[in-house]
Amino acid sequence: MAELQDVNGYTTIATEHDGIYLTVFPPSGKGRPVSIDIVKSELDKYGIEPVNTEVLVKAVSQPNGKPIKVANVDEHVFVEISSDEMNAKITVLPPSSEANQFTTIDDVRKVLARRKVVFGIDENKMAELGAKLAKIAATKDMSELVEMEIAFGIPMISGQDAQIVYVYKEALAKNQDTTPNQTEDGRVDYRAGHKIDNVTKGMVIARKIPVVKGVAGKTVTGKETPPLDGKDIELIPNKGVIISSENPFEYIADTDGQVIIKDQKISVMALYEIAGDVNFSTGNIDFIGTVVVKGDVKDGFKIHAGEDIIISGVVEGAELTAGGKITVVGGVSGNDKAKIVCKGDASIKYVRNAIVEVGGNLSIGQAIMHSKVTCDGKVAVAGQRGVIVGGQIIAGQEVSAGLIGSNFATNTEIIVGEVVSIREELQKIDTEIKSVAENLDKTKKGMLFLKELHTKLGGNLPADKKELLTKLTRAQFKLVADSKMLAERKAEFQKKEQESMTEKRHCRVVCTGVIYSGVKIIINKVMRQISEELKFCTLTEVDGEIKVGPLKG
Repeated sequence: MAELQDVNGYTTIATEHDGIYLTVFPPSGKGRPVSIDIVKSELDKYGIEPVNTEVLVKAVSQPNGKPIKVANVDEHVFVEISSDEMNAKITVLPPSSEANQFTTIDDVRKVLARRKVVFGIDENKMAELGAKLAKIAATKDMSELVEMEIAFGIPMISGQDAQIVYVYKEALAKNQDTTPNQTEDGRVDYRAGHKIDNVTKGMVIARKIPVVKGVAGKTVTGKETPPLDGKDIELIPNKGVIISSENPFEYIADTDGQVIIKDQKISVMALYEIAGDVNFSTGNIDFIGTVVVKGDVKDGFKIHAGEDIIISGVVEGAELTAGGKITVVGGVSGNDKAKIVCKGDASIKYVRNAIVEVGGNLSIGQAIMHSKVTCDGKVAVAGQRGVIVGGQIIAGQEVSAGLIGSNFATNTEIIVGEVVSIREELQKIDTEIKSVAENLDKTKKGMLFLKELHTKLGGNLPADKKELLTKLTRAQFKLVADSKMLAERKAEFQKKEQESMTEKRHCRVVCTGVIYSGVKIIINKVMRQISEELKFCTLTEVDGEIKVGPLKG
């Protein structure tokens, strides 16, 4: 024998000419029987009032699948209201006999009022329903059943949560290069650091989209459905951030720096701090403000700062570039790979095997060894034991140290009285002049060859050679023009150099200890090779000679 499936009991409601009939079907297997509450709910949904409760109890207690009359048909209009009460449906039955009166639109309105459908009644549909009912009455059509959705509630509209749009991220993303960082030989550069969120003063960094309140709905029975309001978000402007005077929902950077968002506060910090070393864990650093490193800067890494750089440890074979000052507490040990560049002053414990370019003054705590240093101001190696040995030191105003050179006659060159920027520009111009001259010489030789060939061929130079001769002729005109322009630029910078030398007659080299033999001293383009030790002295240029005078403060 087949096992019974578990099916719950259920009901059907049917309208006959003499009344409303309810059929209750029993469950099978372990299914749940129909309860009297379910039956009442079904009847209420259609607005059917039972004859009495006893007939319902009988139908539920004897679920035999046979219809039982539970209500009389005293009207032919039924209203079905959806469970959420957001719409109402009209069903109009035809009369059971010609003697019965046909339903009118007024009858429909009375039933709607009795069922408390008071809101959202669609008058266009009511007019359409009225026309159908009038037609049925006119034609005495006793077979047509009319159904129509007649009333519609207004759904509740939920509010929208407030949002914070971080505008600066979108702006930075547009300008960000997404291609992998590579070295010159095409390999991936694992030293490339993560992008710091650098913003500039006046930049819109965030914009708040305010919370949107919800709108209440209404059911066809006139009940209001309360809305779900959106949630607000608080973002407090902190240090370096102001609210826009034109838009209270815009946050403006009040300084250059890094965006920090923490504890519902937004700040712009002009300082970027690394607690340890700059290495593979941090990558290279590129920051618009000041960079502070509590540890060392490891070999091969780079730091670029729009303001100052402060290093508590040692700089190995790394590159530092600052728009302001540079301080290296632990010194620079470069292995010929370190490069320190700043527009302001620099203070470094020691420099060994490195390139240093300073726009202001350079203060060294212990020594400069085998390095190339250029400085627009003064280079001072502190104390009687401060050492300059090997390499080249170029300063705009003064070089001072305790010991210069060594007793091994190590090649050491001190140059004072040159504006570094002018010197570098002149060197660049000389390089360009040399390149133009070489290209011009090659061009002239090529043109001479083609002209001789033209003569040998009796004026029948091939088309490709004619085209080449034309190109070389044009190139010659351009190179001659470039050569003239470079000569004029060189003359201009030489004039600036001469003017700067006139202003710097007080340039000097100060030694608080010993200048060893073999050291080359150049002051205002006047050179002196030190042939014997000099002690406790000041060197200056006077009338085209370098004079040795007593030590001056």
